[in-house]
Amino acid sequence: MSCATLCSIAIAATCTVPAVADVSDEGLLETTDARDGIVEAFIEHAKAMDAIDPRAAFAWWLDAAHAGDPGAMSIVGARLHTGQGVYRDHRAAAAWWKAAAELGEIDAAYNYGWCRLRGHGVIGCAPDAVRWLAMAAEGGSVEAMATLGRCLSRGQGLPRDPEAAVSWWTKAASQGHVQSMRALALAHQIGRGTTRNIRAAAQWWRRAAEGGDLQAMLVTAANYEMGYGVRPDAALADAWYAKASYFMLPAPPPTALTLAN
Repeated sequence: MSCATLCSIAIAATCTVPAVADVSDEGLLETTDARDGIVEAFIEHAKAMDAIDPRAAFAWWLDAAHAGDPGAMSIVGARLHTGQGVYRDHRAAAAWWKAAAELGEIDAAYNYGWCRLRGHGVIGCAPDAVRWLAMAAEGGSVEAMATLGRCLSRGQGLPRDPEAAVSWWTKAASQGHVQSMRALALAHQIGRGTTRNIRAAAQWWRRAAEGGDLQAMLVTAANYEMGYGVRPDAALADAWYAKASYFMLPAPPPTALTLAN
């Protein structure tokens, strides 16, 4: 399913986003008058202060954002979301991400789409979320590809399309996204959105396991133990069980030194 099709579905939705006063229209309108050199100076100051004084760094990022730099807008949104150098404000974070996304900032498009999907800092609206997620996915955001795949698989915000979901998960998995590998393993195992293929499923489970996914480690161990989609191999089964058990061990109790510190 093309990005244009996804966008047309989202635009047709009767969802609106309330105006948020945290993004200053006056500041954004000054973009055309801001010289590139000044914006670059704001950003250099922000980067220099990031590890020294988060509050001062945020002030510089905010200056660059008000000067119209999309990347700075996205960072301001992230800092407001996490409360780094500023009081946490999810509503303002969503507003800044939306402003940056409208200027083509891919990370901001994913973040704003995620907010619209979850109703985080803004009214939730799945069809509108899909619009921004599609923009980010087409722009190369791996997280957006994976999230768009889930939306397509569940019919969340747009008609259910398991084949398109598999396509997006494949793109994300090819770039190392472990959750997408796990989704592909399950899709091949049950034949949803693709032809049922237990050998392909076993391969995706192993790739996800190699990426550190605990569930995939356990499934891969069981596959080697039972010969499900792979040749039986007791040694590999034991190795994967051992690796999984390491991740399931409880954290060690605090030592006297740790308590003292």
